[in-house]
Amino acid sequence: MSVDLKKHICIFVIMSLLIVSFASFAGCTTTRPGSETPTATPTPAETGAVTPVPTTVPTTVPTPVGPKTKVLLATTTSLYDTGLLDYLKPKFEKKYNAELLITSQGTGKALEVAKRGDCNVLAVHSPSQETTYMEDGYGLNRRCFAYNYFIIVGPPGDPAGVKGMTPEKAFATILSKGKANTPGVAFVSRGDASGTHTAEQNVWKSAGYNYTRDVQKSGKWYIEAGRGMGETLQLASEKGAYTLTDEGTYLAYKGKLDLEPIVTEGASLLNVYSVIAVYNPMFTQQEIEMANNFVDFMISPETQADIDNYGKDKYGKNLFSAMNGQGSKFSCVCTGDANGLKPMTVFNAGSLNAPFAKIEAVYENKFPKVDVQLFGGGSVTMIEKITKQGKKADVLASADAYLIPTLMYPKYADYYVTFAKNHMVIVYTNQSKYNDKITSDNWYEILNTPDVKYVISDPNTDPAGYRAVMSIQLAERVYGVDTIFSSLLGSHSTMTRTFSDGKYTIDVTRPSPDGKLVIGKSGPDVVAILKGGKADYAIEYSSVAIQNGLPYIELPVGMDLSAQEYADSYATVKVKRISGTTTATETATPIIYGVTVPKNARSPDLGLEFIKILVSREGHDILTADGQEVIDPALGYGNVPAELKASGVVMA
Repeated sequence: MSVDLKKHICIFVIMSLLIVSFASFAGCTTTRPGSETPTATPTPAETGAVTPVPTTVPTTVPTPVGPKTKVLLATTTSLYDTGLLDYLKPKFEKKYNAELLITSQGTGKALEVAKRGDCNVLAVHSPSQETTYMEDGYGLNRRCFAYNYFIIVGPPGDPAGVKGMTPEKAFATILSKGKANTPGVAFVSRGDASGTHTAEQNVWKSAGYNYTRDVQKSGKWYIEAGRGMGETLQLASEKGAYTLTDEGTYLAYKGKLDLEPIVTEGASLLNVYSVIAVYNPMFTQQEIEMANNFVDFMISPETQADIDNYGKDKYGKNLFSAMNGQGSKFSCVCTGDANGLKPMTVFNAGSLNAPFAKIEAVYENKFPKVDVQLFGGGSVTMIEKITKQGKKADVLASADAYLIPTLMYPKYADYYVTFAKNHMVIVYTNQSKYNDKITSDNWYEILNTPDVKYVISDPNTDPAGYRAVMSIQLAERVYGVDTIFSSLLGSHSTMTRTFSDGKYTIDVTRPSPDGKLVIGKSGPDVVAILKGGKADYAIEYSSVAIQNGLPYIELPVGMDLSAQEYADSYATVKVKRISGTTTATETATPIIYGVTVPKNARSPDLGLEFIKILVSREGHDILTADGQEVIDPALGYGNVPAELKASGVVMA
């Protein structure tokens, strides 16, 4: 064989190996300014289903040996552009004998990469998008690991004059002056469905604007970059425009920009970063475990210290603040080993958030390789996620048991179990006006005082909301005062009331509260409004008050929806609410909670195990401690599985 032929064969073999190698790195790539080599996203090998979930946890971590395991990380540009991940990468690789391959893009695109199974782990910063991703069953062991703040930066001369304003006021001013063609006033948006873009839209919403209608494509003043954070900053600098950025990326690029911080404070500017192990049934157990290792690595004390210190030497301050166990401060989970190999999804009424979190701990102690994921909200909203949005929960728990047969039978459920009761109360805080004067006899007069504000949850989506409306109407009979509805609801909203055949029907389809009456989304939102001083009183469940350590006023049994013997009296009040494109009418009944495993559940066997704990003695103790009256034994309706009957559920 000739030398030339051997040479050509050698080159062919080398090129073939390179092609095969690069084929395993198909996906998006990005290069940080100053970096010569782009990172790339390889595609995981599809090597079969996850190994069945074991019931024990290894007590020791073996010393890494053998070939390195590839871990594919999809992340947001702000984490990559600041250099944080490059800094942490060798530490993770050494600890776990791994090769960390990183691709960066906006959070929205990173989540799409994960949904396709083209990465093993995510590091992102868009809570609303992350929640949707997790609800859809694609994630495991979500933990928040760091935070910083978004800031509004702009030209040094601040042509819009917004320095020192709230973020919402600044946005409103920039929009107004931009549309008026004020010289030098323009705004550059990421425009790429990233976490920063989502945060920007949230500020517009908080400022009272409809983003699609009022902002996007509203004039030359508003520029959509469609780029990463670093490039967006550079574009804003070139055009002398304002933009929203995370502080870390701004500091990393500051020397190259003719921009300065203009607005740096405001609750809407909080920017929380989370890490999520990707779940895909085609991933091997080893792949999921290595992704879990990255989650554990990011929340470990050593890495948290590294995050806290990162940037101090170069910028004089850290680019990110580590969570360091402060998850409750930011309404996120930031502790707990990432052991779960398979998700188990629970959609529950917001008033069940506290007890279900405790039941989650019991469940995961019993089944340590299952990641229980709780999603709370108005019961109607949570049910409609299943029936109208196609989501697949393994457990559905409603604050109104009768919504299950009404909204889910026969396609999405064929049974339900009632497990707890509740009742309506007037909740307040130590800062509430006239809290030293309010009683169960005069509460409606106190609420009617001109300087008092009160809040209920949304009567269209949350049973607590339509039950608050029902209770107010029932109060007229209890107190013999026929103006309570009109003074508390009719005069402060567009809710209307009709009377026919001895029954009142209250139309809440377009409530439009005036500000004295405030309407929140669900129980947790109502509590936040109350604690934040935006309302003095709330008409809510007693359990919500107890769980949040808030004082409350008990109401007469004739209006608090607590007693079966008053069922006929309660039933004289109905509420007409929005239900999709039509309406539904709810009749006042005693408050009873119900639970089921939906027919389209991904893991119905795991869902049944959750209900078995819920109706057990341990579950009863948890519910009782959180202020709910237990139904003992739990009562079953419909085609109740034999497993639940064997666990003590009695057919009604």
